Amino acid sequence: MRAQVSIPKRSPWASQILVIRALINRETATKFGQYKLGFFWMLFEPLVGVVIVGMLIGSIAGRTVPEIPYSYFVLNGMLLLRLFTSPLGGGVKALESSQSLLVYPTVRPLDPIIARFLFHLINTVLAFAVFCLIGLWVGIDISFMDLDTLAICYLLTWLSGCGLGLIFGVGAAHYNEVEKILLVIQRPLLFVSAVMFPISAMPGQAQEWLLWNPLVHTIELSRKALFPLYHAEGANLLYPAIFAIVTTAVGLTLFQLNRNFLTQN
Repeated sequence: MRAQVSIPKRSPWASQILVIRALINRETATKFGQYKLGFFWMLFEPLVGVVIVGMLIGSIAGRTVPEIPYSYFVLNGMLLLRLFTSPLGGGVKALESSQSLLVYPTVRPLDPIIARFLFHLINTVLAFAVFCLIGLWVGIDISFMDLDTLAICYLLTWLSGCGLGLIFGVGAAHYNEVEKILLVIQRPLLFVSAVMFPISAMPGQAQEWLLWNPLVHTIELSRKALFPLYHAEGANLLYPAIFAIVTTAVGLTLFQLNRNFLTQN
């Protein structure tokens, strides 16, 4: 008689985690696998932005933030901006690029999107950790006494991008023009998210308008968490928290309501 082989049973949650982990590995291979120095490109993108901004306005803008080395002032803003825009744009393409995987019963429609969102989060956090180590090595006085605020800033920024990514992803599945609208919306974010200048350097009326952007709050407060002497005037965590919760809830609701359409499209 043949010995019976027992197949271990996994809980739905365990199976879900394995699927998402496999999809994250697939994202990593797709993004960096074709390059010999794939990890380097993860760091190169925000560095390019810092170099360009530093060459253009560094000598002027650096005077407005004496509490922080201007390169790290911009770098922190660039990382958070990328953490917001990557899932914002990634939600539009995630399901389309993983459509062939949905034939497997263990892969749910939301899994490829979650995997891509988590990939962007891990990518940005690793880049941030590397840049912090480099900063400490060259003698920059970075504080880690307020890591909880820093983590909340990164989490809220990521959730906001994920929520809007789901909303625009559902919209793009119905109307192709949504992708073009999204590109138009993303372009001015570099200038209206306090990436290059602190909010305190803006005129009073401009500050009031810019504070409607939740990115301004998380970027400014993350700088204060790393450099306690920095002044984040008008920034708070309540507004970006409400924005993140609402956009994520709306995005998940729209995805669930359009689930059949998205998987058949």
